[in-house]
Amino acid sequence: MFRKTVTGPDGRTWNVGRAWFPRRRKFRRADPFDGFDPGGFFPGLADDLGVIGIILAVIALIVGLLFLVLVLFNVVVIAIELTIVLTLCGAGVFSRVVLRKPWTVFAKSGNARIERQVVGWRASKREIEDVAGALASGLEPARAHR
Repeated sequence: MFRKTVTGPDGRTWNVGRAWFPRRRKFRRADPFDGFDPGGFFPGLADDLGVIGIILAVIALIVGLLFLVLVLFNVVVIAIELTIVLTLCGAGVFSRVVLRKPWTVFAKSGNARIERQVVGWRASKREIEDVAGALASGLEPARAHR
């Protein structure tokens, strides 16, 4: 990522650069236990097995969960993460190079943010230089908030 820091005549410091991805929106947290009913898994199981059967079932469940968490889960998660990263990198390069998706050139200082969409790597570098020069000389480009 190409970034440049400039200071305007008014003393504000601006960070000017290009972004691979648009800004993320904030999502609220999900409640994983919303609607959870602990007695709804196996109704009537305690009547058929008895106390010893339940104890053995709990021990087997604990051993199975430990195996799953310590061994299998890590392998699956690493494979999924690598697949996601490689897919996103490939899609990002494909969209920028082949489909000519525009780069987001931004300038930010505190809460002030300026964004422009520019197609092409070299054109976005020239735009960064132009915006940085304008901000350093005191001219503030038109704001574009998304």
